[in-house]
Amino acid sequence: MNAPLPASTRWVIVGAGFAGTATAWALARAGLGPGLILEREPTWGAHASGKNAALAKVSEADPIIRALAVRSLESFRKIDGGTGHLLEPTGGLTVARGDAADEFASLRDALRAAGQRAELVDAARARARTPLLAGVAFDVGIWVPEEGVVDIHALLGHYLRGARDGGFSVVTDCEVEGLLLEGGRVAGARTALGDVRADLVVDATGAWAGRLGRETRPLPLQPVRRHLFVSAAVDADLRGLPFTWVEDAGFYFRREGDGLLLSPCDETPSRPCSPTTDPAAAELLAEKLAARAPGLADLAIRRAWACLRTFAPDRRPLIGADPDRPGLFHVSGLGGFGMMTSAAVGELAAALIADRAVDWIETAALAPGRLGARV
Repeated sequence: MNAPLPASTRWVIVGAGFAGTATAWALARAGLGPGLILEREPTWGAHASGKNAALAKVSEADPIIRALAVRSLESFRKIDGGTGHLLEPTGGLTVARGDAADEFASLRDALRAAGQRAELVDAARARARTPLLAGVAFDVGIWVPEEGVVDIHALLGHYLRGARDGGFSVVTDCEVEGLLLEGGRVAGARTALGDVRADLVVDATGAWAGRLGRETRPLPLQPVRRHLFVSAAVDADLRGLPFTWVEDAGFYFRREGDGLLLSPCDETPSRPCSPTTDPAAAELLAEKLAARAPGLADLAIRRAWACLRTFAPDRRPLIGADPDRPGLFHVSGLGGFGMMTSAAVGELAAALIADRAVDWIETAALAPGRLGARV
């Protein structure tokens, strides 16, 4: 049973996924507690934060997403300390047909400018390194050895421990029903467990984001359903297999135990919910594998699940103050890159909340006001 909520606190963060916990973690690290993280579910990370593919991927074409991912990967490596308990540096290989060579070369140069090791590889070289890739049709790839797979539950736990150490409390089974308003300003949150006043309320509610305090004019965020599949055991040596993203065909795979985790990168618009699986996604995966990875097309699937990824129209996150509701702050629209950008997202959110200068990213590109919303 939860203890009674305090009458007031400094910050109320709504949502205990990566967006909310990383924001609390960064505020705590900056000495900016206390605060509350309120989660409607019985536990934290119940939705996309606990159901994603766990890829630490910096080879992103969008410079804003790439900057967040690179900064986060550096944080993950520091948190891991070379133990491999948090981050397994499997390496990442993004591949495509030959007409992507120029695009990949530009991305390689951008990654190197950001301090990342990256190189172009042709199909023969990649297959010599990883024989399983003989069953995948591509011509060119970009190889980033520091990319890898994150223990998402360990990372979420790290953020929560850091937040608690800095004065934050986590309250589960606590749905936020609305905002407290005074003189047109947000003054706190109205919850199923009572009201709590706060200097600022942070909307980090994932697929439900953009509706809190904006019931009649929600922000234009769209959740989409994506599926993940785990195959039966693969008759191949999977040691050293990088996660492999077939860019121009829209699917990826990585090692998962003695099998593979795969996704067809499907995006079906959805209402906010805990989604069920759709057989059509398995058919889509089969079609994509048959076309571009015939060596994997006969894999048996032993389990599947779906989660929601939530995007703004420009597919960039929302990190910043609400343009129309003083006292409301957004950390949302993290799409499929919430985990892999989480450390930097939290750091940026904390800096903006504290009105501190940020010189490592263009904050206007992430500001909710760019969407032109009105309450």
